[in-house]
Parts: sequence; structure tokens; C-alpha cells
Amino acid sequence: MNLKDKHILVVSSVYPLTVDGNHGAFVRESILRLQSTGAKFAVFAPAYEGCTDRILDSIPIYRFRYCLKPFENLVRDGAPTKLQKQPLYLIVAALYILLGTVQLFWLCLRRKPDLLQIHWPFPHGLMALPSMKLLGIPAVFSCHGAELLLSNKFKFVSRVLAWLFPMAKGITANSSFTYKLIRKIFTGSVQIIPYGQTIEAKPVKHRSFHDPDDPARLLFVGRLDERKGLKYLLDALPLVLAERKICLRIVGKGFLEAELRSQSRELGLDRLVSFLGFVSKEELADEYANCDIFVLPAIVDSKGDTEGLGVVLIEALAHAKPVVATNVGGIPDVIVSGKTGQLVPEKDVRSLAQAILNVLAKPEIFTEMGLKGLEDIQTRFSWERIVPMWERVFMDALSDTGIVEFRTTDDRVDSAAEFPELEAKGFARK
Repeated sequence: MNLKDKHILVVSSVYPLTVDGNHGAFVRESILRLQSTGAKFAVFAPAYEGCTDRILDSIPIYRFRYCLKPFENLVRDGAPTKLQKQPLYLIVAALYILLGTVQLFWLCLRRKPDLLQIHWPFPHGLMALPSMKLLGIPAVFSCHGAELLLSNKFKFVSRVLAWLFPMAKGITANSSFTYKLIRKIFTGSVQIIPYGQTIEAKPVKHRSFHDPDDPARLLFVGRLDERKGLKYLLDALPLVLAERKICLRIVGKGFLEAELRSQSRELGLDRLVSFLGFVSKEELADEYANCDIFVLPAIVDSKGDTEGLGVVLIEALAHAKPVVATNVGGIPDVIVSGKTGQLVPEKDVRSLAQAILNVLAKPEIFTEMGLKGLEDIQTRFSWERIVPMWERVFMDALSDTGIVEFRTTDDRVDSAAEFPELEAKGFARK
């Protein structure tokens, strides 16, 4: 059996509006790569402030409406963040699930997909349940960690997921961290499949740091929310500046942008910190290529959420850049501390500053570390390796044979390194 001409409907809370969009870019990239299997894909995702169905990359994107335009942004900065800051969004969340369920069922009734791929099984597994049960469409649940960590705030979530998981024909986790979270509530087969980079790497550029007056360029890429930990990087900069000249370039937008800009001003960093907002894929690749150190100071936030994998780390390593990051979530799946980057404890400003200074003090060592990181991700996180893993999951789900785990000796997973095998035009809604 193969996937040729099989219709797979991907259900996701995020998907880019344009080819340069970065909101859910890894979902889009995985679909583009999987087209090589011969499968035909479509996407079911929420509307963003009234946006309509369209075709992107020759793939139909069905946008479901769930609220008035000004409130149709539930997932834009992360639904848990919205719900924490604005409890009235609970009403929007209820409408999201209810109206999404109805529209997904209607779409499945009309389009008759062979398989559903459900990203973030809570709440999308609930939304897909009528289509799975009444229409007999098999589903693969793809977990990213956030839906499991949501149970830290909403205790019923883990019970719902434990009830839903046995109904899936396949379950995947994006990292060993997410795998461990699933294992707390489900003992069946789970396959770890990471994601690869979403941009084409530019030629590697390295600079010498022998001149201490030459400002080193730090780069941060990500949503400006609590779990990315950017405030701790800003707090660390004065400690670094006491010894070396640096500048920081920040790519991304989010809920905390105004607060982070204010913090930057209060620390006297205005001239050294650049908030770039969203950039095109070409511009993002340039930022990676031109930076000297990539920093991801992620934390476990007040909701218990943290980094599920860290695709930005993969993209930084694809440019052979030295990486400083925190030892949380799925980050250790990507960065092997001391070998392909340097990991520090979360929220530890002094350790973060010292790690950056260590890179600047020994550039040759850390340049070599970046090159080792490049070699590592070209093996473990290459799409050439990832696509056959997805293909196998989908074929097993369609043949109803179930997923066979790559690792079956025990359920302990400390790192992905333990797994050698893991190495447009618009159209109207009818």
C-alpha cells in the first residue's frame, strides 16, 4: 500500500496566510514535503479575523468562521495566553470548538477524505470525533506538548485526551519531551517524529571576535510571549555589555511586545536592541546567516507551558551558528549541550550572560560546535529522514494495522539522540 491519490485532511489551529507567513510554517512545510508521497492534502484551520478559503501552494485551505472578526484571533498569540489574560475568551473558545466541529463534519461529508491528521488533539480531537465516528474516517493525532501541558491549568484536559487517544489510528509526538507527557496518560503506541527547518539555509558566515570593540550580533526568533523567556535575555544583556559590545536582533511579534520594548528602554538598551517584527523567509534566512550567536532563553511559563521542540534551533544550526539555549522542554532533543550548543538553566540570568560571554571568548571552539550542530541536524532533522516516518504512520493508519514504535524496550526517553532512527488564488466556499 502507498499514499498515492489518498486524500489527507490536515486539521490545525495554525496555518500561514501567505507563503511567507510564519504562523504554523512548520505545518505547511511538512505538507509540502509530504506531497512527494503522492498524497493529496487539504487543510482545515480557523479563520483569522474573517479571512476566507483559498488555495495556497496548490493546496485547498478551508478557513472556518467561529466568531465576530475582532475576536477571531484566539490562537494568534496562543490560546492559553489569551484565556489567561482575557477570561471572556472562554466564550470564544467554546464557539471555536462548537462551530469548528459542525463545519469540519460538513467538510468531511462533502470531501470524503481518506484520513485526518489532527494537530493538537485538544481541542481538535474533540472537533473531529463526529467525523471519525459517524463517517468512519481514521485519524492520526499529532501532539506538540502544549495541549498536554494545558492540563496544568485545566485538569479535565488530560482526562479528555486519555479518552480520545485510544480512538486514533496513530499518535505522534514532536519530541521526547512530548512523548513523556503522553506516556503519563496513555500506554499505547506513540511515534516520535520531529519537524525540520522551514527555510532554505543561506551560506555560512562567521566573523572573528578578536576585536572586542566590534559588536557581536545576537539573534532571537520567536513569538513574544512568556514561555520564550525573552525578558531574561534582556536582563542578561547589561552583564554581557560590562565585558563586550553586543547588539540583539529580535524577530517576531506577540502579546508581550510593548512590555519587552519598555523593559529594553528601562535597561538603557534602546540603541542595541532591534525589534524587527515579522520578516519574510528570505529576510529570516539572512538574519540567521548574519548573526554571531543564536539565543533561545525559553522557560516553563506560569501556565506550565514550554518549548515543545524548537524549530528555530534547527534553523540556526542549519546555518552552523553557535547556540545558547535553556534546558527545558524539547530543546535538549535538538541541542546536545557541550557538543552542538550550550544549555543553561531557565530564568538564570547570570548563567545565560556567562554562556554568551563564553562563546565570545572562544569563538573558534563554538564555531566548531556550530559546524557539529549542522552535521547533526542534517542527519536527525532532515526532511529526507522525516518524510518516510510520516509516510509510514499514515499508511499504517489507512491499513488499520496500527503504529509500530521505533523503540519498544521501555518507555524511558531522555533525548532524541537515543533514537538512531530519529536521526495563490482564492476560491469561494460552496
